[in-house]
Amino acid sequence: MTLEVSVLPDEGLLFNSAIHCYTEAFSLPPYRDPKRGEEVHARLQSTHKYIDGFQAFIATDPAATYEVIGMCYGYKSKRGQWWHDTVKQKLTESLLPIWFDSAYELVEIAVQPKEQGRGIGTLLINYLLDKRTEPGCVLSTRTDSQAHELYERLGFSTLGQIEFNNRTVPYYIMGKTFRHKI
Repeated sequence: MTLEVSVLPDEGLLFNSAIHCYTEAFSLPPYRDPKRGEEVHARLQSTHKYIDGFQAFIATDPAATYEVIGMCYGYKSKRGQWWHDTVKQKLTESLLPIWFDSAYELVEIAVQPKEQGRGIGTLLINYLLDKRTEPGCVLSTRTDSQAHELYERLGFSTLGQIEFNNRTVPYYIMGKTFRHKI
C-alpha cells in the first residue's frame, strides 16, 4: 500500500474522516470510548489548533480518496496547559527530564484498527516529530494498551506512571530526547 501523509485540514471530508478514524480506533478494547472522537473534534476546533507549535497530519491511501487511515497531532507543552500541569504535579521531580517545560507533546494518534501494525503509526509520529526544535517529546498512554510498545520502538522511555482524574486505568508518561538537539 502506498501512503500519502498530508496536513490535517481544518474542516471538510478529510477532517471528518480523520475524526471517524479516531473514533473507530478508540471504540475498541481496551478503550471502549466511542464518544472520544467527538471530544477530540471539539478540542481541535476550540483550543488545540491554536496552541503554539500545533501540527496535525493524516495518512491516506490514494486509492481510497477520502478515507483517512491514520491521524496524529501535537503542540508545544507549556505551563498552564491541563495535561502539562497535571503530569508535572503528579510525577516526582526525579522522573521529570530537564527539558519537560520545553518539550513537544504528542497529543493524539490513531490508526484505523484494520490498518494497525503496518507502520502507519510510526510513519505519522516520525512525520510529526521531524524538524521539531524542542529538545524532546512527551506523551501519555494507557498501561493496558499496546501503544507503549510502539513508542518504545521509536526511542521513548517511561518517565513514570500516573492516574488522571476519573480514569480507572493508570497511564505511562513517556519521553524521548532528540539527541541531536540537546
